Amino acid sequence: MSVVIVNRDAREALLQCLGSIKRFPPAVAWEAIVVDNNSSDGSVTATAGDFPETRVIANADNRGLARANNQGMAAARGEVVLISNPDVVFTAGALDALWSAMQRHPRAAFIVPRLVHPDGSLQTSAGDLPRLREALLGRGANRQAAAARADTAAGFWWDGWAHDEERRIGHGAEACYLVRRAAMAEIGPQDERFFLDWEGVEWSARAQRHGWEVWFTPTAEVVHVGGTSIKQAQLRWVVWSHQGLYRYFRAQSPALLRPPLAALISLRAGVKIASLVAGQPLYDRANRG
Repeated sequence: MSVVIVNRDAREALLQCLGSIKRFPPAVAWEAIVVDNNSSDGSVTATAGDFPETRVIANADNRGLARANNQGMAAARGEVVLISNPDVVFTAGALDALWSAMQRHPRAAFIVPRLVHPDGSLQTSAGDLPRLREALLGRGANRQAAAARADTAAGFWWDGWAHDEERRIGHGAEACYLVRRAAMAEIGPQDERFFLDWEGVEWSARAQRHGWEVWFTPTAEVVHVGGTSIKQAQLRWVVWSHQGLYRYFRAQSPALLRPPLAALISLRAGVKIASLVAGQPLYDRANRG
């Protein structure tokens, strides 16, 4: 198992993440690779000092998440690759549970764990591939729709679902997931045109078009702090996220509809930016309600 962590100015979270892997390693042979996107907080030096066994790829600029993930996966030697944010803390048995789930499902390209917040509360980490209306309305509207449905395991995000059974899903949260190398060889790497956000959704959709599957398992539980790097640059996150949103749905839209699609998504981005200026905590509101 190769663990690939892309880092950007999240030194303390990164060290905690690496420490949790070392404390609760998988039973199989493993390695850790950190791809650092030009951090200015001493992340590279601290990693080399505290975890000398970890391979570090130090980029001279911020190459974005998809491109950096691909760098790490290209350098990885494992049969499976765990892609993780630096603000994830692994619990006892989580890595073995992810490995076991991948063995149970031979057509699984990705295995997604159960995510919890630091206070132990559940974080939604499973859903269907999105429809445009769901993506435009956002998490608040999706939560309201989920509350009104009898089946909470439906929609872009399965808010309200207990995350207590192993099942096939459309996509999962991108904080942490296990990737099968054989699937990656067939479907290709992540699309590097996605700088931050939506790269995982696009990858999941592409995997399923090639006959691969995405699975969620509750037996692997990890703590996700959330937004460690994003909160330092929320304005850019809004821009990059909406660029990814447009790119994902542009590929599904006829040429005639792409200009109004761009205008609609630009309007949405403008509303989000205005909310940021007004002091709204967009990341926390999206992820915790």
